Amino acid sequence: MGIYLRRTAGKRSPEWWVDCDWRGQGIPRIQRSTHSTNKTRANAMMRTVESLRDAGRRDLLAMIADGRLSLADVHELWQTNRAELEHAAARAVSPALGPLVDEWLEWLHSPAAISPRTRRPFAPRTIERYAQSWQGFFAALPNGRDAFLSDLTTGFTVEYHTMRKQAKKSGATVNRDLVALKSFLRWAEEVRGLSVPRLKVQKERESSGRERYLTADDLVALRDNMSPEWWPLFALLVYTGLRVGEAQGLRWADVRLTEKRLSVHGRYGRRLKTAGSARDVPIPEELAAMLAQHEVTVPNSSTDLVFPGRLGDYRSARRAFQKATKAAGLHDITIHDLRHTFGVHAAQAGVPMARLQKLLGHSTPAMTMRYAAHSPEAYFEPDAAAIAASLNGTTAQERAERAAIARTAIKIA
Repeated sequence: MGIYLRRTAGKRSPEWWVDCDWRGQGIPRIQRSTHSTNKTRANAMMRTVESLRDAGRRDLLAMIADGRLSLADVHELWQTNRAELEHAAARAVSPALGPLVDEWLEWLHSPAAISPRTRRPFAPRTIERYAQSWQGFFAALPNGRDAFLSDLTTGFTVEYHTMRKQAKKSGATVNRDLVALKSFLRWAEEVRGLSVPRLKVQKERESSGRERYLTADDLVALRDNMSPEWWPLFALLVYTGLRVGEAQGLRWADVRLTEKRLSVHGRYGRRLKTAGSARDVPIPEELAAMLAQHEVTVPNSSTDLVFPGRLGDYRSARRAFQKATKAAGLHDITIHDLRHTFGVHAAQAGVPMARLQKLLGHSTPAMTMRYAAHSPEAYFEPDAAAIAASLNGTTAQERAERAAIARTAIKIA
């Protein structure tokens, strides 16, 4: 046991090797080159190996023995920067991120993948967003896909926050990325059984929500610049307030044109955002006529999709919508703003918030109340009068008088 000279293939001069056999102490045998022809340096490395044994660092010795850590590197860091040595050791036992993330994204499509928030399989769009978020992480990591799991440190998340802010990304976008990061780490620990970094992640402040909606003139411009093939889908969003995913999941059995209503439900394997999303929605006459014309242009049995093929693909719909809004001169408009358009115009028409909540399928009244700001001022005086009548007892007196009149009418009859 000690150091010895050994000629290495391809080398002009023999190198000093270290040979340590402490298998009786539970340490693998170490036979590693010092990559040096200097005996003094080789002896120094031997003393480092002995120091590691005395310090009980069997983990580092095992990594030297199987080649995961270079003897020369461990020697230098043990002498000069032990904190960096710990990082190097962590990287040595940490898998590469690229293949690991690929495995996770593939797992998300499997039946075993259940969202801890919804207790349901992950939606395809959620998986797609996670993949987009990880493209951003790989771009920010110095070694990209070749980075290690141990490179996901709290310091990295802070740097990522800064980078995304400089790119003028919204707080919601940054938080969505962090959700993808935490979801991956949870899988790595719970499913793969890996030791994952404990990150302190601070969420960004998010805006209260977009207030962008289209006026009647905007809608005319959008319709005039929209392909006739696509307009029935977007008109349905405007006139019913459905989410685009709900609309693209409709089947003709859900659309009852004679009754002027349609149903949003969880049948046919459809995913609902919340339990409150299941609802019936009225169809105005103009939309009913448009859907009747659309029906004859597509397969229309009861189980057929109302919007088949590319009409039912979100990315295709987004491209068609962006093309039309650009041609119409409408800026900063998204498909989801059509749902806001329905909510705002419903509030302006005087639809009570409780009924609007049901029409939109909101899980809480608070989500609907933001449309209350768009209620017309024309209702202010009647509202104030009704409140005053209740406060001064006039309402109760009027009800009593109406009840007396009703009793008199019954007696006369």
